[in-house]
Amino acid sequence: MASTPKLRPAGGATSQASGQNYRKLFWLFAAIASMLLIFFSGPYAGLSLEGQRVLGILAFAVIVWISEAISYPLSSVCIFAFITLGLGFMPGGAKTGRALSMALTGLTNGGWVLVVTGLFIAVIMLETGLEKRMALVILKIVGTRTRNLMAGMIVAMSVFAFFIPSITARAATLCPIAVGLVEALGFNRRSQLGKALMLSLAISSSVSGVGVLSGGAQNPVTVSFVEKATGQTITWLQWLLYGEPFALVLTVITYFMVTRMVKVEFDEVPGGRELVQQQLEKLGKMSSREKRLFVILLLTIVAWAAEPLHKIDANSVSVLTVLILLSPIVGVTDWKTVVPKVDWGAIALFGAGISLGELLIRTGAAAWAAKQSLGAMGVTTMAPLMVMICCAIAITLVRTAFSSSTSAVSALIPTVLGFLVTVAAKQPNIKIAGMTVVSSYIILFVCILPINAPHTTIAYGTGCYEAREHTRIGIPFAIVGLLVWLLFYVTYWRWLGLV
Repeated sequence: MASTPKLRPAGGATSQASGQNYRKLFWLFAAIASMLLIFFSGPYAGLSLEGQRVLGILAFAVIVWISEAISYPLSSVCIFAFITLGLGFMPGGAKTGRALSMALTGLTNGGWVLVVTGLFIAVIMLETGLEKRMALVILKIVGTRTRNLMAGMIVAMSVFAFFIPSITARAATLCPIAVGLVEALGFNRRSQLGKALMLSLAISSSVSGVGVLSGGAQNPVTVSFVEKATGQTITWLQWLLYGEPFALVLTVITYFMVTRMVKVEFDEVPGGRELVQQQLEKLGKMSSREKRLFVILLLTIVAWAAEPLHKIDANSVSVLTVLILLSPIVGVTDWKTVVPKVDWGAIALFGAGISLGELLIRTGAAAWAAKQSLGAMGVTTMAPLMVMICCAIAITLVRTAFSSSTSAVSALIPTVLGFLVTVAAKQPNIKIAGMTVVSSYIILFVCILPINAPHTTIAYGTGCYEAREHTRIGIPFAIVGLLVWLLFYVTYWRWLGLV
């Protein structure tokens, strides 16, 4: 039996909250001060005043994102406002009306459209309950041996990448199913079984976003940055071809690492198969709504993959899918039901991140910053392979400071692009688009701390394991993942002509 927790002093919670507020206030002032310092310092050789202002706003964004001084939705409003004011009142610069248009470019970006429609599709699927049925069917197929249960959760996460276009939504779907399974079998959340299942989901959730363009909202954001900088478009099928083999290898590694590092006391879960069957029977027969949703999502996946044939891009396909899902008769739900459940804060954050990233690229600020940092270290003159190794190490180290893969992509990918543009000035044959795409994979699968992404935070928040237990797997997984990434770089991606 767990011991009764000691009562804290009455003022303890209040003083702790006050301390948190003072800390947030300090970092907010530091972010604003850093932005203003960059705004009004200089001038800097090779950097336009417009680019200087954008770098100042980036400094503000990175500080508040890392410190969580303000919420992510509020940070997006600040970014929109600071772009408008910073560029609108710049000496000899754009008027506020034009600056506002520049601030809102992210909301008209194709990548942002795929993010929004993906969030709508995720909410619609969760609203019908189809995802729970699919998860239970997968568990029924793999069986209820402990290792099979872990494999089932990992496979479900990978399969759901095609049906639920949000990593966070997938984690929010499968984590309660895993907890419910553990508790229904009579085990404590802190049991080895609970720990094994939840760590399987935590690690595999990060991997699941790598291989499918629509599988993580960060991916279309990367594609939009690449298209803006290079003019090269990457289709849904191309992304699948580049990323899914790598994701599958990481998925297998996830299974072997978790099953070896978390030992469960028994091999077969007693009563597990019966419980899964009971849960399926409790759901009843598949409803007509579920059947329609399943067929529509399958057709959507086919349409995404067949883009080279019908020439309809993935963003437009997604818009049509949401339209059909919300339509009378053939649809599965309605606008009023879905809208309150959509994460509008995430939508605003993606829009602000895309706007900021596009401005970093357009003004040359990203290239200038990269030249002053990695360029000053002589990396630009290295062989392409060494350039990418240096990029991979830098991304891995900086990634651990972020608590959101969205903010990490918004800050790091434009910088990577700027750096590669600088390298291309000396080595014209490097493939900027492909090298940026494979760099973005690192941001997704490296989650050393449980708070490095919302989806890993959800798994950690179930209380099934300690933070150090996540890190104990997260560090070796990141190292092995980087080695596999390097192997793919010198073989598979090079054979495809991607890098």
